[in-house]
Amino acid sequence: MHWQDGSGWLVFSGGESDGSPLRARALARAGVGDSVIYLSLAQDGGEALQEDLEDLGALAGYVLNLEQETPAAVEKQLAEASLIVIETDDHVNTLHHLLRGAALAGLQAAYDRGALILVEGLAINLFGTWALADSGDLLPGLDWVKSAFMEPGVTGADDSRAVQAVLQQLPEAISIEIGAGSALCLGGRGELETWGLGQVTISLGSSYQDAS
Repeated sequence: MHWQDGSGWLVFSGGESDGSPLRARALARAGVGDSVIYLSLAQDGGEALQEDLEDLGALAGYVLNLEQETPAAVEKQLAEASLIVIETDDHVNTLHHLLRGAALAGLQAAYDRGALILVEGLAINLFGTWALADSGDLLPGLDWVKSAFMEPGVTGADDSRAVQAVLQQLPEAISIEIGAGSALCLGGRGELETWGLGQVTISLGSSYQDAS
């Protein structure tokens, strides 16, 4: 498995569950920084996410509106952040559109500086090589986790029709399934950890199987 180079950490959470330590652990790993930014398309605009992180001890941050800010402002603010938390609602198309250009450049700059990027729930689907549109069609992902399709909230390929369909269509794909209450933590210099319940499963396409 290969992922984006950098000096920071990428934490892909399958979703929060009652008593989950994932956000607290991400906060501890991020350390003390001077800027916390939330990218949220949740129905409450990220209010619950921000309140929970601040209750856990995060510095006061703010929700960055990717649609209203200028591209230059988006890139600058993200590049200066020490902790970036990303969530969406039950759809991915809008976030897929917004995490391009200046936003993607800002995320990369922050990650290069050592920031921790915590991606929760359905938003993780966008960070593989392939993503699944709201229509069910395959989209090009951000490709931060190479040759991967990332599926939250399930603990194996048998639990997800989407994973099964992707592996059937793309024999070169690696599917990463992350259950609720679990997270995959990737360091920009090759470190790999599983957090929480540890329900992280990797399913391989047919091109990885031994033909013998």
